Amino acid sequence: MTAKFHGTRGSTPVSGADYKEFGGNTSCLEITLASRQIVLDTGSGFRNVEIETNQPIVILYSHFHHDHIQGLMFNKGIFNPKNEIFLCSAHCDAKMTQNHLQHYFSGQYFPEPIFSMLSTMTFVNFEELGAIFDHKIGFETIELAHPGGSFGYNIFADGEKITYLMDNEYSEQQCPELIDFSQNADLVIWDGMFTDAELPNHTGWGHSTIEEGIRFADKADIKKMAIAHHAPMRTDADLLAFEDGKLSSKVCWARDNSVFIDESK
Repeated sequence: MTAKFHGTRGSTPVSGADYKEFGGNTSCLEITLASRQIVLDTGSGFRNVEIETNQPIVILYSHFHHDHIQGLMFNKGIFNPKNEIFLCSAHCDAKMTQNHLQHYFSGQYFPEPIFSMLSTMTFVNFEELGAIFDHKIGFETIELAHPGGSFGYNIFADGEKITYLMDNEYSEQQCPELIDFSQNADLVIWDGMFTDAELPNHTGWGHSTIEEGIRFADKADIKKMAIAHHAPMRTDADLLAFEDGKLSSKVCWARDNSVFIDESK
């Protein structure tokens, strides 16, 4: 599997000279393998995903806060009638997923009732994903701690495993379950919105810290962790300063347009 980060910010996109290295797009991860394509969340980074024609693509949502859905209608591939796009979430069933997105992109918030113009999109329940990919890709889910709810995912294929843990307020009570869920992952994507020093002023906001990710990676039997969901105020200089001597050998930053390939497979 190849994992490409198209958006690694949380809350809101950012731009300017202070954000060139790590990027300013909100959450979007693309996973590709053997002519199959999966996108986790459609933040503003989704605009840059190249949707492959003549094969199904699945868009899988962790939840429906605006920084995880705002880019859906800005990718030209969704308007190509040759594309077959399935949308779903473990957060709720197909009907509710459709309702959430249609409301967000309705005439009240968006120039056109865009869903009525599209023939490419099909909403499905999470349990249907295996059949869409002929059961060649496996999926698991875990409920996370976030206001309004959020779900993490395991994606399995060809002996590889990617674990996606966005928008979660980590606690030690979660640790055993999260360690079991991420066991033997080739890549874990971790919500590092805050630092330990910032967390006391953001209790209940539904996010973890960079340091919690580093400590978790040291405990867990995983190959690599990429810390994402960078706070919008966190500049390139801030992240690079933190990186100096503080990240473990297992841990790296997620950057817009960075690609992860497990070359040991």
